Amino acid sequence: MKPFRFGVSPRLSKESLPVEEWTQAVQKIEKLGYSTVFRSDHFSTTNYDPISMLASAASVTKTLNIGSLVFAVDYRHPAILAKAAATLHLLSSGRFEFGIGAGYDPTDYNMTGIPLDPANIRVERLDEALSIIKSMWTQDKTTFQGKHYHLNDMEKAGELPEGEHPKIIVGGGGQKLLTVAGRHADIVGIVARWRGSWSNYLASEMTSEGIKRKIIRVKNAAKDFGRDPDDIEFQMVFPWTEITENPEPMIENIAKNLGLPTEDILASEYFSVLGSSWDIRDKIQRLSEETGITYFVFILRRDQFDEYAESIVQPLTS
Repeated sequence: MKPFRFGVSPRLSKESLPVEEWTQAVQKIEKLGYSTVFRSDHFSTTNYDPISMLASAASVTKTLNIGSLVFAVDYRHPAILAKAAATLHLLSSGRFEFGIGAGYDPTDYNMTGIPLDPANIRVERLDEALSIIKSMWTQDKTTFQGKHYHLNDMEKAGELPEGEHPKIIVGGGGQKLLTVAGRHADIVGIVARWRGSWSNYLASEMTSEGIKRKIIRVKNAAKDFGRDPDDIEFQMVFPWTEITENPEPMIENIAKNLGLPTEDILASEYFSVLGSSWDIRDKIQRLSEETGITYFVFILRRDQFDEYAESIVQPLTS
């Protein structure tokens, strides 16, 4: 099994872009022994441009990986993404993890006027985009004639070192997306299928058994495409987490806010990291042993960085 890794997507101040806060946050994340700092890709005011923020993070750190979690394929042409990813990889001396997905958030699509096509169409686009991006990282010229994209003699995205390119992260829940992940991804993030809202969430998808079924799908797809499934690293994001001796009120509050039964919250591994530090560490260890996931990402406030590093990250990575 691969060694444990832990990433952080930091929660930032909402008033304005906090330049000093961002710089201090990523430097502290690096110092505390986390593997990666991540930024997401949305259009709300305080979701600042991930490309700019990750370039900034690369400039003030030396060993910390930087990553997108994740770019939505519909927001930028794959040639633009290939170029941005190659540049971030070079600026960070090889520390960039390129996360990309099929897009899902109706708010983003409505604000931009970008059509939110059916999931199967978006997954097709993601598959084509990844083929283009990988070619642009490795080939001097890329010509591609697909259903969704057409490129003619596109120049290489950047002078990457021979045999080196950003690690690709693909997050997936549905069968088609997991198949695309098995074809292309170095790291696969296991998520539930998005059915338009949390109220349609199926807790059974994110039990340990449900997660294992998704991982088997990825591994089988990797074999079908001639890849070694053991080369793939599996990742999971915890959207809600808190070290507390009294998790019950938080669990009830999450259930109420998401419109889900409390039983669904308790059954899902998404929400398993609410409790004492010992409980959380034990749950992560158990989940890893049962499923093979070794790469975990927390969404944390700055006041949580130290406690999670000292009580969870460092014991599991030492």
